[in-house]
Order: sequence, then structure tokens, then C-alpha cells
Amino acid sequence: MAMNGCESQNASWAELWDQTEAVAGHTQKGVEFLERIGVFAKERALIEEEYAAKLRTLARKSLGRKKEDEEAAKNFTYVRSFANLLRELELLAGQHEVVGERIRKEVIPFVATRAGVHRAQRKQCLADLQAIHANLTGAMEHLLKAQKHYGKTFKEAEAAFLKYAKADKNMEISRLDLDKAKNNAQLRCNISEEAKHAYAHALQGANDTQNAHYSQLLPEALARMRAIDLERINDTKVAMELCIASDVDVRPIIARCHEDMKKAVDQIDPIQDTAMVVEQFKTGYMHPAPLQFEDLGRPDNCLSGSGDVPHVESTLKKGMLGSGRKDGKGVSRKQSMHQKIFGGGDKHKVDTNSDYGQLPPQQRIRKLQAKVQELEKEREKVQQSKDGLIKMKQVYTDNPKLGNAADCDTQLGQYEKEIEALIQQITKFRGLLEDAQLQSSQQPLGIGDTPPSVRSGSTSSSFLSNAPPARPPEPQNSQRCSYSEESLASSEGGHNGNRNGLHLARDEVYEECAMPTLGTAVAQFPFEGGTEGTIGMQEGEELLLIERDEGDGWTRVRRVGTSVEGFVPSSYLQCKWYTDEN
Repeated sequence: MAMNGCESQNASWAELWDQTEAVAGHTQKGVEFLERIGVFAKERALIEEEYAAKLRTLARKSLGRKKEDEEAAKNFTYVRSFANLLRELELLAGQHEVVGERIRKEVIPFVATRAGVHRAQRKQCLADLQAIHANLTGAMEHLLKAQKHYGKTFKEAEAAFLKYAKADKNMEISRLDLDKAKNNAQLRCNISEEAKHAYAHALQGANDTQNAHYSQLLPEALARMRAIDLERINDTKVAMELCIASDVDVRPIIARCHEDMKKAVDQIDPIQDTAMVVEQFKTGYMHPAPLQFEDLGRPDNCLSGSGDVPHVESTLKKGMLGSGRKDGKGVSRKQSMHQKIFGGGDKHKVDTNSDYGQLPPQQRIRKLQAKVQELEKEREKVQQSKDGLIKMKQVYTDNPKLGNAADCDTQLGQYEKEIEALIQQITKFRGLLEDAQLQSSQQPLGIGDTPPSVRSGSTSSSFLSNAPPARPPEPQNSQRCSYSEESLASSEGGHNGNRNGLHLARDEVYEECAMPTLGTAVAQFPFEGGTEGTIGMQEGEELLLIERDEGDGWTRVRRVGTSVEGFVPSSYLQCKWYTDEN
């Protein structure tokens, strides 16, 4: 096997003296194969560049440029790690661009140039082969002509001799005719000898040409073809190596990108992120106070006329807060769902434009602390600039050639103003921070000013525990409110005209509490209902729908068999409206 391998490696293309056409076809396919590598490199570069562009676009789109994305990246390690991973992915995309660019600049021109050279060299070799084949063919054709001429003259000489011999035996022929036949035979014999010598000379020339053709000219031409093919194969190898090198050279950088991605992922801290949720969303509100029993008194008191009308009127009407409002207005959706959650109310009203007053206590404290730290850093930066300018002014004072010290005074004054303004801002926000911390520690928001007590005449105990001391703003649309006393009184007047004022007042109140049921709902998830205007519910609990969601995500419901009602998240309910059945 080893000897066969060595013999095959040392084999000469001269052995293919009778397969020149096959050799020409092989070399043609070799050049075409090299050009195929050029086409591959061109498409590969295009794919790398398209992949890099799509990868970079994906990374930038996934990174996000919104303010909340940047805030989340500052607070949560998993968001920050993902952002770092995407930045490394952009760098990785850049390496794919490098690969495509190197292939386009190195491989494609190299293949195109070398393929052109090989085509030209092969064309020249084929021309040389054609020339030596034509030379051999010419020698052979000349030999054939000489051979044919010699054969022809030989036959003519032979025929002349036969004619002379026949004439010599003929006794009737004259001496003159006999001499004429003899001379003709002798002439033909001389011509045949000359043709024979020409044939011998042509034969020698053909043999010499054929020997030179197969022993020298053809092997040399085939050797040149082999050299061209060797060079073409080496160029094919170089082109492949260049393609590989374009990948290998960027592999350390890609590996570094992967390492940095791994480091970014390793920085994810679930405990810290869950703790950050508490820090970010903690409001500082206290838990709702315990619910109190509300005794409505004896039902038969309405017959004796001893009922207390003001006491009855203090009953919670539909949607009213537990502050004893008598204006017939219901709970405003904005007040109960927005102001209560975010600290609304006149008593705790603060500047919501720049002091973070719209936030819950704990969140306001956190924002104020961050603001103070930001202002401190800015003040330190300006102070450093000022100190550097003071040193520069001192240098100018000591050596006036370097500059005019008076030119620094204007900038120093500007720095003084900036520092003074920053100090005022720091003082302001520190005062706000101290007030917020004191307010949070002494009187947490979300708890009433007075302790909860038994309030007779109320129909909704869930509202009392969360009622704020301040009166909510008046709603602009009264469609969310209860039926008014006037409308109910007019509807009942025809049937209850013989009752006294006390009975009429009671009937109006209780009739106003009985809102029409619009459908039923089943709670899909539990809800605590810790804020004012909401009602708690358990998973699977059946509730009565008394008011539709107006687009703010809340629906008003009532517990079955009771008068307790309030708002719950619409997405927590599986609603079945009576109108839907119709």
C-alpha cells in the first residue's frame, strides 16, 4: 500500500499520452471548481453580512430605549444582565461583519484573479498541444504520400519490366521497339528508386517526429498542464484556508463575547431583584383596620315612629363613603381607584409637579433620596471644576505668562451661582425628605383619623375601614352614582302618599340601596380589596354585577344575600350579563 501510494504520488502525466482530451477536460473542470469556490465565498459573505445586520437589529430592538427600560435596567439585575448580553450580541454581530468583509476583500478577488490566470495558462497549453499534434499529423501525412508515391512508381516500374520481358521474347518486334521498352523499364526503375529514397526519408522524418512527440514534446506539454493543475489546486487550498482564517481570527473575540455574556448572566441575583420589588413598590400604607359590626336597629321601629331620621339618613347609600355624605353622590371612580391608591386627599396634598407628591409615602421617600443623591453628585462635580479653576487661577497669578488670572473670575462666579442653586435644591429636597419620613413614621397614609367604631345605619362595612378623612372630589358624571332621593320619592309618591315623613324617608333610603342587578360573576382569582371603594373576594365566589366597567379596569359588584358592595378588578371576574342572554 505504501509503495502504491508513493508510485501514485510520483506518477507523471506523460503516461497520459493517449488521454490528452481527458486531461484537457479535467483541467477545465478544475478551473470551474475554483470559480465555484469564488461563488461560494460571495454568497457566504452576503449571508454573514445579512446575518450580522439582522442580529444587530434584533439586539437593538430587544434592548429598548424607553425611559422605563433604562430605569428597570438600573433596578433589576436580570434586566441589566439581559441588556449587557444584548450589547455583547451586537459586538458578536460586528465580528460576523468582519468575516463577511474579509471574505469579500480577500477570498473573492483572489479566486477571480487566479481563475483568470489558470484559464489563460490552460489555453496556452492547449494551443501547444494542438501545435505538436499538428506537427506529428503533418509528418504522418507526408509519410503516407511518399509511401503511396513509392508504391505507385514501383508498380509502374514492375509493369515496364514485364512489358520489356514480353517484348524480348517476341521475335516479331523490331529492335527499335525492344530498345524503347528496355529504356522505359529502366526509367521506371529509376523513378521507383527515387520514390523509394523519398519514402525512406519521409519514414525517417516521421519516426523522428513521432519519437520527439511522444518522448519530449507531449510529456513537456502534459507536464505544463500538470503544473497548472497543481497551482490551481494550491490556489483552491489557499482560498479555503482564507475562508477558514476569516472565522478563526475572530474566534477569540467571539469567545470573549460569550464569556462576557456568561458573566452578565452570572450577575443575576434573584434575591436582590425580589428585594428591589419591595423597595420599588412599597407604599408605606398600614393594613386596613378591622371591620366593625354595624347594627341597623330593630326593623319594627319603623312602625312605632320612634326611628331617628338623621340616623337612617346616615346609612351608606349606594357608592357613598363612610363619611356620612348626604348629597346623593356616589363614589367617584377616580377617587376610589386612583386617589386612594396614590395618596389622594386634601389633608395630605403636596406639590405633585416636582416633589413626587403623587406617589405613596415610601415611594416618595425613595424618589426624594435618589434626587438628593443626584444633586449631591452634581454639586461635587461643579465643586471639583471650581477647585480646578482656582488652581489654574493661582498658576496664572504666579506666572502671568501662562495666562490672565482675571479671565477665571467670570467662570468662578458662574460656578458659585451653580453651587448655590444646587445647595438650595439639596436643602429643599432634604426638607421634603425629612417631612416625608416624619409623616410616614407618625401618621401613615391610608388610615382614618378616628378609630373605627360601630356605625348604625350603614349598609356597606367594607367602605368604613378604608375611608380617608378628606372628602373625595366630585365626579363629573353622575351616572355612576345612586338613584337620587327625589327620583325615588317621586316614583313612590303615588303608592305611599298616606305615609308620614319618617316612613317616606326610610323607604327612600332603603329603596335607594337596592340597585338593580345587571348580571352575575364568578371570581377567578382572590382579591383582598385593601383600598377604599374596593371589596374583597375569594376565588370561586359568586357575586352580583351592579355596574359595568367604564374602561378603567374596575367593575362594581355586590355580595350575594348582603348589601356589601364595591369595586373589584374586571379581569378577575368571569361575567355573565343578563343583557347578553337576551
